[in-house]
Amino acid sequence: MLTIRPAEAEDAARIANVHVKTWRATYAELLPAHYIKAFTQESRAIFWARVMRHEEPERVLLVSEDDDGEIVGFAHGGAVRSVVPGHEQEIYALYVLPGFQGGGHGRRLFLAACNRLSKRDGEGLAVWVLRGNPAEGFYQHLGGTLVSSRTVQIGGAEVDEVAYGWAEVPSYD
Repeated sequence: MLTIRPAEAEDAARIANVHVKTWRATYAELLPAHYIKAFTQESRAIFWARVMRHEEPERVLLVSEDDDGEIVGFAHGGAVRSVVPGHEQEIYALYVLPGFQGGGHGRRLFLAACNRLSKRDGEGLAVWVLRGNPAEGFYQHLGGTLVSSRTVQIGGAEVDEVAYGWAEVPSYD
């Protein structure tokens, strides 16, 4: 049974666990090793606790649970943070533990986040992805098209990010 629900304050450490494990697996070959190593469970738990204490009502933070009620994925989104013309909503983060990828958690998180974001003011949806991240194919499969790109500094390295977009925030029944 796959359950999607809004995150609660007590979920911060479990969201951090998913974030760190997935992030390290995904970006090990894309970002500098020292930067990956510095991305810790403790720092992310503090980050997520702070996000939840100060979460703006127009933002969405959802978790996906497995059959045992363990959090295995999360999605976070809201108003676009950096300008992507024609796209006013953004999925900031969507991570699913490697062992659960391909099992529907990512797709269901994306759809649930879109359903909530589609009810808010603002046309279009964007998501930024590091070039080379396997999630590029995931977003393409969900109908996203390449709408922007940029080069950013992460951990002292220049990396390319691409934005996938939808002209309207998808809404699913």
